[in-house]
Amino acid sequence: MKIFYLSLTAVVVLTAHSAMAQAQAQQSSNGNNHIKIENGGVYIGENTGYPQKNSLKGESKAVAIGKGSKVGESAVAVGYEADAGKEGATAVGRGTKTQSYAVAMGFQANAGVQAVSIGKDSKATGNFAVALGDEANAKGKSSFAIGRNSYANSWANAFGAAAKATGQISTALGWSAQASGERAQAIGPEAKASGKRALSFGSGTNTTAENGVSIGSQTNNYAMGAVSMGHNNIIQASSKNAVVIGNNIHNTANNSVFLGDSSAYVEKGETTGGIGKVNGNYAGVDAKGVVSVGSKGNERRIQNVAAGLLSHRSTDAVNGSQLHATNQRVEEVNKDAKAGIAAAMAFKDVPFVPGKWSYAAGAARYSSESAVSLNLGRTSNDGKWAVSGGMSSDSRGRIGFRVGVSGVFN
Repeated sequence: MKIFYLSLTAVVVLTAHSAMAQAQAQQSSNGNNHIKIENGGVYIGENTGYPQKNSLKGESKAVAIGKGSKVGESAVAVGYEADAGKEGATAVGRGTKTQSYAVAMGFQANAGVQAVSIGKDSKATGNFAVALGDEANAKGKSSFAIGRNSYANSWANAFGAAAKATGQISTALGWSAQASGERAQAIGPEAKASGKRALSFGSGTNTTAENGVSIGSQTNNYAMGAVSMGHNNIIQASSKNAVVIGNNIHNTANNSVFLGDSSAYVEKGETTGGIGKVNGNYAGVDAKGVVSVGSKGNERRIQNVAAGLLSHRSTDAVNGSQLHATNQRVEEVNKDAKAGIAAAMAFKDVPFVPGKWSYAAGAARYSSESAVSLNLGRTSNDGKWAVSGGMSSDSRGRIGFRVGVSGVFN
């Protein structure tokens, strides 16, 4: 771009110096051609000798070449009806028009104050704007439109053919990229960012909501504050602040995270309302979102998870080793319960014989556990009362004792 501009400028300067040298050596008339030096300026056009209605006309230290071209002080106009009528302006090409200290090059190019417009029908009408390419339009102040048919609003930047940065302080980079939201960024072919401060990065990405981010390709992000990274994702407007990392993710929820291809949200069920509806009095019962790493048929494991804190207030995730330890403890309780049942079954009542000591022994097995017992008792001489006691031992290594008294009312 700089080489092109410098080359054109060099041509203009060399042409002007050549014309001045020839004019100073001799002033000649040949048909209707006209060369004139006046107040340090050089004017070349039809009707030599005197400016006529359609001839050039300008002020000092200027160069005008071409029928109907116009120049201001220290300006350069080259081409049919080129208009560099303001101070320090440069207009090169048929029908070009510039304001003060601006540069316009190309058929009907138009440049505002201190702007640069290069290309057929290019327009840099905003002050300090730059338009490069056929039909490029840098309309706003300090805007950049680079590429054929590109467009940039105030303080915006459009780079690429048909790129449009219509939002203030926005950037559109890539073929047909569109950044219409304020401070939005659309980067990639056909990328679109219409939400305020939205970012679309990648071919065919589309971000419509405020502060949304889409990185990847062929993704539609309609949710405020949501982030999508991957291909062919869809984040609905109801999924505010969701984070999606993966491909083909379509079923999402607000304040949630989705990791992996085709991850999805499962509707609320009994899991978040209590285990079997027996006891729902635990921390974190009111879920505000989910973290999903898969979907039905696409389940995944989460590995290398640290052990979570365990308390009545903890909302930590637990890992497999913690659940294994819990299972082991439950199994121990189960075995203890079975051994206790076996011990109860093993106790045998002693016979009641007045005035005699008696004994009884027993054994029992329940499921995988077993126990034995020994009992001793005495009955009174009149048979109205008796006392007995015993002990048991089960397969879990526990010892049990019992004692009892019985009697008869008159």
